[in-house]
Amino acid sequence: ALRSAAPNSQQMAIVKADAYGHGLLPMARTAREAGAQWLGVALFSEALQLRAAGDAGPLLAWLAAPGDPWEEVLDAGIDVGVSSADQLERVASTGRRARLHLKLDTGLGRTGCPPDLWAQFVVRAKALQDAGGAEIVGLWSHFTVADDPRNPLNTVQIERFRAGVDEAAALGVAPEHLHLANSAATLTLPDAHFTMVRPGIAMYGISPGAGMGTPEELG
Repeated sequence: ALRSAAPNSQQMAIVKADAYGHGLLPMARTAREAGAQWLGVALFSEALQLRAAGDAGPLLAWLAAPGDPWEEVLDAGIDVGVSSADQLERVASTGRRARLHLKLDTGLGRTGCPPDLWAQFVVRAKALQDAGGAEIVGLWSHFTVADDPRNPLNTVQIERFRAGVDEAAALGVAPEHLHLANSAATLTLPDAHFTMVRPGIAMYGISPGAGMGTPEELG
């Protein structure tokens, strides 16, 4: 159902928080078998658990905590979401080549580079890439109220994300993947699909929001 809602975008199945309580490893296997090209988790520890269980496919982790083992994560081929210059310096300090997804804060205020620092952030990431210390794989952001499809903030965030993508392109950064859509946006906001969508709660048969309809109505 989610693939049919966004047929031209790759799918990143979100299995954070023990796959929303359903079991990280069985849900990750099921998602891969169902055609999800990517898996997404919040914590580095979750990503390492998936690698230890044998999952070798594209995998993004985006919530680094102080003391997290960046070297181990990068050695495992795990893509990392980064939001700040400090995180870029941490990547540089590892001596590893990192696969980065640069996050722009388009309005949620939960990690992400502020728009006024975006150009500076992109320039530093590109310098790291040019030096061989990184590959910029994606640009991304998070919605605030996509579970209310009629909320005008959704359009504002899509426009802010497009502006950030354009600004990065003008600075010489045009990665393969652009991703913004969560479950609600995957189902109702085709303008937000870009190259990849990140369904989470809907993947488990749960409606992303009361105003969007029941699980049965959403298919």
